[in-house]
Amino acid sequence: MTNFITEGVIFQEAQILKTDATKAIFRMVMQTADEVNQNKRKYPMSVLSEGMKNCEERIRNRRMEGELDHPIISGNASHDGVRQTTVLLKEASHLIRDYEWDGNKLIGELETLCTPNGKTLFALLKDRVGLGLSMRGMAELEHQRDIKIVKGPLYIITFDAVSTPSHKSATVNFSELRFESMNLITESCKSGVICTPDGKCYLPDYFQYLVENKIISFLDRWI
Repeated sequence: MTNFITEGVIFQEAQILKTDATKAIFRMVMQTADEVNQNKRKYPMSVLSEGMKNCEERIRNRRMEGELDHPIISGNASHDGVRQTTVLLKEASHLIRDYEWDGNKLIGELETLCTPNGKTLFALLKDRVGLGLSMRGMAELEHQRDIKIVKGPLYIITFDAVSTPSHKSATVNFSELRFESMNLITESCKSGVICTPDGKCYLPDYFQYLVENKIISFLDRWI
């Protein structure tokens, strides 16, 4: 039987990659594999990795939106079943732009949206408010003693931004949250161009286009 899965927050570190007056692009841990989480569930690497691969088309097409907080359960089973498995655009706060693995940690790159909830999330990041990410998904669960093993195929609905983590480490590590762009680029007031440390200069709009489309390197991560 396929189960609806809502995860609590796990350990994360958010790091601002880029910010402007309206939004931020940031990275943080979204999930871990091959270890038992606080909900007594274990996601094998193969299952979680396959689940994320199935998200790649949505990510490429900027269609993997997340909400600000999980949907609230109303008690109406029919309504809740649809609501829990649907991301409402009016509730969206961020996009998942990319992901990579660091050992067993699933690292996500996210972008706040210009929606009302996106502006709230952006403000929370700027104000250094503790928050995390929590997955919504569907999969079969295999019971083994006191834990549950998540079996494939895992369908990942989204990762929502949430508050009130279930344990102390499930918060943003603000010692790692920095406005990196302030140290990596300079802006010339006279010429109106942006120059990178290697001496290359760009018009501001073109520089933003190159960074957002990962044509040039930002933080030595992109090619």
